[in-house]
Amino acid sequence: MIGTKDRTIDTQTYGRGLEGLRFGETTVGRIDGRAGRLWYRGYPLEQLCEQSNFEEVAYLVMHGELPNRAEWDAWDRELRAWRTPPRDALAVLQWLPTDAHPLMQYRTMLSVAACMMPDLENTRLDAQWQRPARILAWTAALAAAAIRHLKGQPPLPPKEHLGFAANFLWQALGREASEEECRAFEVSLIVQAEHGLHAAALGALLVISTGADLGGAVLAGMGALSGKLHGGANQDAFEMFHALSLGGPGRAQGFSEKADRVQNDGTAAGVESRNPTSGASRANQARQEGAPGLSEKVDTTAVLDHARAWTRRKLEEGFRFPGFGHRVYKTHDPRARALEPLAERMLRATGHGVLWEVYGAVKHEVEAKLGPRGIFANVDAVTGLVYHPLGLPTASFPIPFALAIQTGWMAHCLEYIPSGRMIEPGSVYLG
Repeated sequence: MIGTKDRTIDTQTYGRGLEGLRFGETTVGRIDGRAGRLWYRGYPLEQLCEQSNFEEVAYLVMHGELPNRAEWDAWDRELRAWRTPPRDALAVLQWLPTDAHPLMQYRTMLSVAACMMPDLENTRLDAQWQRPARILAWTAALAAAAIRHLKGQPPLPPKEHLGFAANFLWQALGREASEEECRAFEVSLIVQAEHGLHAAALGALLVISTGADLGGAVLAGMGALSGKLHGGANQDAFEMFHALSLGGPGRAQGFSEKADRVQNDGTAAGVESRNPTSGASRANQARQEGAPGLSEKVDTTAVLDHARAWTRRKLEEGFRFPGFGHRVYKTHDPRARALEPLAERMLRATGHGVLWEVYGAVKHEVEAKLGPRGIFANVDAVTGLVYHPLGLPTASFPIPFALAIQTGWMAHCLEYIPSGRMIEPGSVYLG
């Protein structure tokens, strides 16, 4: 467990951003970046994707074992009991600027909801364990409300007979998704439920170490996701693939120009979609994207030829492709591999097959050139290819990621509390 005792594992060296530093011990998850493997509590990711639903995986990640029948019944009842968040948390949407990014609207609603957590100032471990189900259930409803607000639509009440993933899609889309759609979205939640002490998880852990409540720790993680380098890569990657899929050089020019500015000023590709001046256009785009539909007819051969040529040119220019490369994985990302067949089926079934072909073309060119350096498609390259055919607006893509990954944040926080101290690392003075 992280923080169990003081010990020296080895002399550690680390780079900028603490790269390479081992913070401590954990039993929550294990990542083998060289082999491209990921385990939750000892279970391989592939097994969980094939055999479990998100609720089971969330229980596993936080409690350490898959639930037995009695534990499942109690967990499922608790998740369903808290599906309706406080009314004031939903009402705050009407006071937020319409041009605020959906992730920020979602975080603000959770801030209000967190104020209404029972026994809020009780931060003993037994009290903290009463909060994960409520946080998961409330945030699902709040996330769906933020997505509907983006499209100018009011929140929807939950449907009791639907599971976690299916109910979220109902509340976000206003329609009951098909079994295949629900399964694809569920797997997207499962593969993003835990991933060690990335920046947002560490932010949550820092906050819980101060004696804060679990809701405050989750809000800290959400704050980290709002940063341009952490939470928006799935949106950026999809915008790149989508621009290339629309029919040739003229269609991709807008993304190319934005990408060039990204390289020059060091910001993330999604920064313009979060710019306060772009709120109206984002809302209009969301309304147009609101339901799956057939892509316009294009010359697929010409599109793919252009996508390959554009990718080769950008590779020569040293462009950093969103959704490619990872600090941990130096081979194929197991999360991306789990989602790819689902994304392909979804895109082809909704008439967006050219988008899948573009993804394959860009991936082939990037990995052929940069694979020897350990750069491959990561999960952010693929999740948007699942969200788009569902009808989720592009600007909302970071929200399902936040909804899933908070599971791991809470698990690490609950693991740390019993024997952890307030985290206050030192520094080396260079003055």
